Amino acid sequence: MSEHAIDTGDGGRFIDLRREPDAADRLPRGKAGGRYQCCACGMALIFSGPSTPHSGFTPRFRHDGTDPGTDRCGAPAAHQADVQANLTVILDLRDQLVHALPGATICLQIDPQLAGKRWELPPALVIRHGDQVVVIERPRRPLTQTVADTRLRHVRTTYGEQTTHWWFFDRDDAQQYVTAGTVKVRPNGKPDTHHKVRPTLVQRQLIQAGGAVCWIAKDTVLIPYGGHPGTYPVLEGEDWSGEMASWAKDWKISHPYPADAAAWWGLVPLPLLALGQHTGFRPAPAFQLMSALEKAQHGREAHRRRLAREHTQRQAAQQHTVVPDQLPTEAPTAQAPPSSPTPPAALPPAKPAPSATEHPTMPPRPTLPPPATPLPRVHPEHRRFSWRRLLPRRWQR
Repeated sequence: MSEHAIDTGDGGRFIDLRREPDAADRLPRGKAGGRYQCCACGMALIFSGPSTPHSGFTPRFRHDGTDPGTDRCGAPAAHQADVQANLTVILDLRDQLVHALPGATICLQIDPQLAGKRWELPPALVIRHGDQVVVIERPRRPLTQTVADTRLRHVRTTYGEQTTHWWFFDRDDAQQYVTAGTVKVRPNGKPDTHHKVRPTLVQRQLIQAGGAVCWIAKDTVLIPYGGHPGTYPVLEGEDWSGEMASWAKDWKISHPYPADAAAWWGLVPLPLLALGQHTGFRPAPAFQLMSALEKAQHGREAHRRRLAREHTQRQAAQQHTVVPDQLPTEAPTAQAPPSSPTPPAALPPAKPAPSATEHPTMPPRPTLPPPATPLPRVHPEHRRFSWRRLLPRRWQR
C-alpha cells in the first residue's frame, strides 16, 4: 500500500506511484498539511521522494511514526486485501483504456470521506477528453439501489448533468450476469448469434436513470439492447391460423438503450479499443449494428405478413374448389310437374351405377352380316293328276 494514497488536495484523486512516474516531481514532499490519506486506514501519510533527479530512491508513502512498525498501515489484513482487490479491478481497466484513448486524461477519483471505510464500489474512473467527461464504474460485488443512487447523485453534482456515466459489470460474475440463452439474428443479411441476459432490478434502474450499462470480458465489452417478444396483431386480409401460427410470434428491439418493458437484453460484442474511436466514448459500431437489427426486424415482419395474406388466399381458393371425390355419379334430372291428375307412367328402374372398383360393362361388339351366298334353287314339285280334285270341295272330305 506504500505506492497508493488519496490526494485530498486534488478532490480525492487516487495516486499510484507506479503508474505515475512524474508524481515525484509534481507532488509536495512530507506531510503537506495532511494532504495525503491512507486508503485502508484513513490516516495521514508522509510522501518521501528522491532528493535529486538521479537518485535511486524509490518514492513511497509512509505512515507518521518513529517507532519500529508504526510507519505501516494498521488496518486489519482482511480490510487491506479488500481495498487492494477494489483497486486492482479498476486499475486493470484503466490500463486497457489508456491504449484505447491515447489523447485523454484518465484518473481515479475517491471520495475522501471513504478513506479507511469499506468501499461498496471501487474508485470511479474519470476520463477527460477536451470538454467531455466520462465516468466509469466497475462494481466488484452485487450492487444495491441505495449505493447506485448515491453514486449517480455524486457524479451529477461533481461533474455535471452532461456527464456520460458508464457501469461495467463482470461477464464472469453469475450475480451480475444472469444468462437468458441466445437469439439468432441476421444484421445486414449475415447470420449471427447473440447472447441474452436477464438484467437485475438495479441494472434496469441504472438505464432508467440515464446511465449506460455493459459487461466486460477481458478485452471485449457487451453492449445491451432490449428484446420484446410478442405476437403480430392480425390485420385485414391476414390468416395466422394453422401452419402460420408459429410465424405470428416474433420479437422487437429497443435501442440504443433497452426500454423499460424489455423482457431480456441482447448483447452486441465490441472490442474495448473500439470505444475510444468515436467522440464521447460512444460504442458507435454497436449502435450501427442495432440499427441494422431494427431494419431486419421490419423486413421480417413484412415478409411474414405477406405469407399470412397468401395463406388467406389459399384458404379461400380451397373453399370454392369442388373436390373430385365429392362429385355425384349421375347428374340429377329435373322432373316436370304432371299436366293431368293421372299418375305418370312408371319409369323403368334405373340401372345401378357401377361401383368404383368394378369395370364398366362393355357394349356388345357389333357382328358383321354373313357373306352373301347364292340360295339353293328350289324346283317346283310336280304332283300326279287325280280325278278327285275335280269333285266339289265338300265331297273331298
